[in-house]
Parts: sequence; C-alpha cells; structure tokens
Amino acid sequence: MGTQLGYGVSDTVGAPFQLLATATGVVTGNTVQMVGGGLHFNGAATIAAQTVTLPQNPVDGCVAEISSSQVITALTVQAATNYAPQGTAVNQAGTVSDVIVNGVLGAATTITPTAQAGGVAIAVIKYKYSLNGYTNPTTGVVSNARTWFRVQ
Repeated sequence: MGTQLGYGVSDTVGAPFQLLATATGVVTGNTVQMVGGGLHFNGAATIAAQTVTLPQNPVDGCVAEISSSQVITALTVQAATNYAPQGTAVNQAGTVSDVIVNGVLGAATTITPTAQAGGVAIAVIKYKYSLNGYTNPTTGVVSNARTWFRVQ
C-alpha cells in the first residue's frame, strides 16, 4: 500500500461529536458546518429546516454521521466546496471540492426518529468518504474521487 501525499490530514474518524441542543443553536434555517465525525441535533421540538455541510479535509474512509432526536422536515446535506486542502503536496495548489453520491438511498431530505426500547427516539444518516474513488482496471480512469457516499 502506497503513501498518499497532498490529501487531508484532519482525522474526523476520531473527532468527538458536535451536539446542537436547544440552548446552543438548533435554529430553523441554519447551515451547520460539521467539524468532526458526527453531528447530533437534540432540539426540543420539530425542526422545520436545516442544512448540514459535511467535514472538510476528511481522511480516506472516514464516516460522517448526522443524527437527531427530533423530526427535521427539510434537511439538506451538502459537500464542502472550494476549500484549501491540508497537507498539500508541492505540486498541489488552490482549492478542492468534494461531491456527494447518494446512490440507491437517495438524497437525505428529512430525519424522522423512530422510538427505540426505553423510550429513546433517534434517526441516523451516514456518509463514507473516499479520496481515491474507483479506478477502472481496464482504462485506469478514476471516477468519484473526493466523494462522500451515502451508506445509511
């Protein structure tokens, strides 16, 4: 396995969750930039609209998890775009942009918690990151580099 240069160095896999509770910022219509591997909305009631931007400079294979204990009726999840990469190699400059591939799961447009044992209700959406994407073995063409794939 080779060494990769010029890719992100922020290890969002081991970073703590962000917790947005009523008193600390669950406001309808806000855009939240994830800075760690997880983000939990713990609002007091239904949240009408929320936009979440996935982390910048994630390591290959990291997972970003968005959860809520309340319904979010209009959720938009977007990839970080036009940001400066960390740990850039000598020949890499400028900005980078990530993309999202939702696959068969489709775009996350709402969160609806389901009651679990003990009266706890939570809903989770997960994305996994790939720096390398998929390399076609025949042509050598790389597809979907710097991509978040929805996995749950």
